Amino acid sequence: MTSDLKLAKFGQFLMNNLRDAPFDFFDKLMIGYWKANVLQDIQNELKQLTPDQKDLLRKCVAATMDTAIHDFLIALEENNVTTKDIQILVDGDDIVLKSKNLHKELNGEDGWFAKFSRYKIDF
Repeated sequence: MTSDLKLAKFGQFLMNNLRDAPFDFFDKLMIGYWKANVLQDIQNELKQLTPDQKDLLRKCVAATMDTAIHDFLIALEENNVTTKDIQILVDGDDIVLKSKNLHKELNGEDGWFAKFSRYKIDF
């Protein structure tokens, strides 16, 4: 498997598990889908928000998640420069070594957000 395919595999995994899954959870939270007792108060409060407030909240959640993913990738890169004690392997290869700037794989027309995430959020 080529470096590009390994990066794509990692990017898709990241988008599916660290971006789309939380958005799925959030969208269900907004409509009161969850039955867990611990979520009932939150869901009831969310029902009181106006559509504009809900839209703003969704954008805040998106910005927070995207920043967390970005910062996670930078931390992996920095770790590779310093201690190298944390590695993420894709088909046996350290994914940080497959990209010149792992965190920059996220953005742009060919970035992981555009290619692999089901959620397109405009800030």
